[in-house]
Amino acid sequence: MKAAIRHIMRNRRRTTLTLLAVLIPVYFLVMMFGFANSMMQDMFDSVTRFDTGHMQIRAEERRGTGLAMPLMRDASDALGALASVDGIEWSTVRLDLPALASVGEETRTVYLRGVVPEEIDPISNMAERMVSGEFLTETSDGVIVGEELAELLKLQVGDEMVLLGAHPEASLGAIRVPVVGVFSAPEATMGRTMVLASLSTARRLARSDTAATAIVLRVDGVTGPSDTRRMDEAAAALRAALPAGYEVKDWLELVPFVTGYLRILTPMMLIMAVVFFGLGALVVVNTLYLSVMERTREIGLILSLGASRAHVMGMVLTEAGVITLAGAFYGALVGVALVLIVEAFGGIPLWGQMAAYMKEIGISPVMHMSVTATQVLLSAGAMAVVAMLAAWLPARRAAKLEPMEAMRYVE
Repeated sequence: MKAAIRHIMRNRRRTTLTLLAVLIPVYFLVMMFGFANSMMQDMFDSVTRFDTGHMQIRAEERRGTGLAMPLMRDASDALGALASVDGIEWSTVRLDLPALASVGEETRTVYLRGVVPEEIDPISNMAERMVSGEFLTETSDGVIVGEELAELLKLQVGDEMVLLGAHPEASLGAIRVPVVGVFSAPEATMGRTMVLASLSTARRLARSDTAATAIVLRVDGVTGPSDTRRMDEAAAALRAALPAGYEVKDWLELVPFVTGYLRILTPMMLIMAVVFFGLGALVVVNTLYLSVMERTREIGLILSLGASRAHVMGMVLTEAGVITLAGAFYGALVGVALVLIVEAFGGIPLWGQMAAYMKEIGISPVMHMSVTATQVLLSAGAMAVVAMLAAWLPARRAAKLEPMEAMRYVE
């Protein structure tokens, strides 16, 4: 160890370069984890609070419904089975109907979502997103619309719209309803297409007092997309308890674009890690080879004095290990420190087209960062392993030197 420290201190510029070759990849990988975690958490919160819940009970898909969700004529048996399953934090019945919304000469295709306002209030901040008018109540006979739809149809609070039901399994219905409020949607597509009403109003359009399309659930203890085990356990228990004719879908099945995003994100992070780790490994190999070449005569003298080849190899690997551990530690430390600094200042606000795109896909235009201890250790540990594997080549070369030839070596 003393010899390794002496060699490290002998050429500080080269030592610093090797240290940075380990530090920078670890730092960047921690940062990538931080941004990726934040984006996934934003997507999870946006989707599960405003659309899918953690999972849903639905009627099994049937032919002839097109893009519309199949109707449950009476969900009482599914609700009875739900009551026997532990671990469900919250549930509510919902009715989604494709419809045509008409105001004057303007007509748009929309989705009418019937909810029980008092039930969704504990998990949704939709009431806080109202920009004009008021939120729904259970006895409300009106609807609320997104800012984008209000602009397209030139709607204001107090105006009336005609809704024409278009669900293939429901009776044809038409209702005239007042607009009681306008909300700011978490993403633009929802703002253009979603019309929220009380469950009773939606059932009036479907001409059924018991119709539903989904029982939306939240699982106890689930706070983010990484809590898959709890959701899987709850889904398995539900499937076992439900009668025939029902299915359980989790949030990823209900929002396929997030699954597509994950399929892209994982290989992208892997490619970036391979590039950074590969460059770091090349720098480690290069600097250690130079170090071995400069000390060829010294190594030859050590071997001639009776040191074993394993001892020489261990000496070079110890030198690499000290630098690698220091680089991995400080890389992780700098990465975590920057994550904490970004969060302390409330995130990194985006602007222009990037901010508009983020809102379009349901992600906050303010980039936050979060990273777990496992991800930090994985980043540092992976780089340390790669660097030590890279150090094995120059260490092996040093151990294979012939003592007499090495002592006659001239740079």
